[in-house]
Amino acid sequence: MVPAHNDAGRIALTVLAARALPGVRAVVVVESGSTDSTRRVAADSGAQVPADASALAGYAPLPLLFVDPGRQQRITEALTLLGPVAAGTADAVVAVSAARGDAAARLARRGLGRAGLALPGVLTGEYCLSQAAWSLGWPPAAGAGGLPGVVADLLRAGRTVVPVALEAPRERPARGWRGRRQVARALRDRRA
Repeated sequence: MVPAHNDAGRIALTVLAARALPGVRAVVVVESGSTDSTRRVAADSGAQVPADASALAGYAPLPLLFVDPGRQQRITEALTLLGPVAAGTADAVVAVSAARGDAAARLARRGLGRAGLALPGVLTGEYCLSQAAWSLGWPPAAGAGGLPGVVADLLRAGRTVVPVALEAPRERPARGWRGRRQVARALRDRRA
């Protein structure tokens, strides 16, 4: 899975690299209203590009590995997220970076710490989910709250979430107050 927004310049290499990984059954690009040619470039590169995220609810090729569209030639690094889920020792694996992160990332780290997951850094947005984890976290919260909300759901359900150090392939733009509100809402709305 490759979440993408206005990534036409980098999506093709990421899709091609992901398709070349052993055991990959499908590369799905979840495009979120890009104003460039991200959707067309992804499809031309061999990715499946559903009309919207709701089409993912019944998606079968699992576990699901979510990578950044900027991962490109360093895609094999993301396979470290797949290992524990494929082995059955974790329901979810999340990538964390030592970077300071924006206010939304720091809020997610503190909120998940209160929920029982001590993160050694901030979430990078790359992760892997088992089939059970995918079902428990669907539908995801909006925007920046998506991944923190899924992790909070899994923790409350007693599932195993493992953080793995993996530097983000590119610096993420600051999400501002809107991102912070999305994270706060996801953590608040998903309380047990």
